[in-house]
Amino acid sequence: MFANKYEVYDEYKKLGQDISTTSLLIYIFAVIIIFSAGDILNKSYFLYPSTIKIVSAFAIILISFLYKPTRKLYTRVLDFSVMKKISTYFWIVLAYLLFYYLNHIFFKYRFFMNEELVNFHSLGFRYTFISFPEFLLYLLNSCLLIPVWEELVNRVCAMIFLSRFIPVWSGVIVQSVIFALLHIDKPVLTGLFALIAFFLWYKTRSIIPSIILHSLYDIHGG
Repeated sequence: MFANKYEVYDEYKKLGQDISTTSLLIYIFAVIIIFSAGDILNKSYFLYPSTIKIVSAFAIILISFLYKPTRKLYTRVLDFSVMKKISTYFWIVLAYLLFYYLNHIFFKYRFFMNEELVNFHSLGFRYTFISFPEFLLYLLNSCLLIPVWEELVNRVCAMIFLSRFIPVWSGVIVQSVIFALLHIDKPVLTGLFALIAFFLWYKTRSIIPSIILHSLYDIHGG
């Protein structure tokens, strides 16, 4: 792991050292446009996506790996070799259990939660209106596509971009705030998730465990 704070700073700065700030901005704006279009055109309800939402998620992942600057960045952090280590699974399980209980507490006591979301979450009637094909779309979008692109964009890209202007650990806080604001119905809970997901990346030095954690939580949430 990282020996001291200066090595931590160097580690994150080196990841994107050959990617210009302009290139990152172009990519971020493209993601915002695609994500916004998908949200505006999405006609589904609750967590269950329409096909347009899935198309937008595919588009974000596609440009992430077709656009050379981000492709170079993401291939560095998508290190599958960490999945050979037992310690990786320990950290994933620990992170999941921590967030599982945080999620339970926040919903139970309604801490900074959208009231409608809490009430809807407490009722099982939504399953009555969900067809099997709709649930499959949910699994594809929220349990596969979204965990991949949200961790790459909100964790990796955001951190590399922010580290050029502020210290790394300040960037960790800022990226969690940004992630929270993107999930305004439960901002504090989501902000805590962003911190836990970053911690997984920090401990394993690969974004793969964070993607797995994100996917596990979305499966549980859906």
